[in-house]
Amino acid sequence: MEQRRTTVQKTGTYFGIMTGIAAILYIVLVKLLGLIENVSLHFLTGIILVIGVCLAIRRHKIANAGALGYLEGIGVGFFVGLVSSVLFTIFQVLTDKIFNLALSYPYMADETYGNEQAIWVLAIIWVLLGVVLGAFVGYIAMQFFKRPDHKFTL
Repeated sequence: MEQRRTTVQKTGTYFGIMTGIAAILYIVLVKLLGLIENVSLHFLTGIILVIGVCLAIRRHKIANAGALGYLEGIGVGFFVGLVSSVLFTIFQVLTDKIFNLALSYPYMADETYGNEQAIWVLAIIWVLLGVVLGAFVGYIAMQFFKRPDHKFTL
């Protein structure tokens, strides 16, 4: 019988995709409610990322029978942040360029160079934010998950 091994990359990628989809659905909901101009609501996607990282580390620890190294937890957080921010960024760039849904317009300082630079600067910022926040949340969450006796229930 084949034994399936859970790796940091598999766990991070799976939860990164789920977190990215959740962030996309959230921003679509904000757009449908007409609140897209409120920039502070855009950064609530960071809360979605925090939840995704914590759930991914929890699942990774359960899959490895309670054995979880510190760097594994940080790696899971990094991968969740990377995958989810890349998905979210691809969504934002495509909706801005193809469908012209103006998701990046609240971030534009002026109209000097058009919206092309605003879209790509926003894309770089979202990817950097996702990677840094994912790894940092993974590090913070490992303070809790490193203990073998933790009980994290939903």
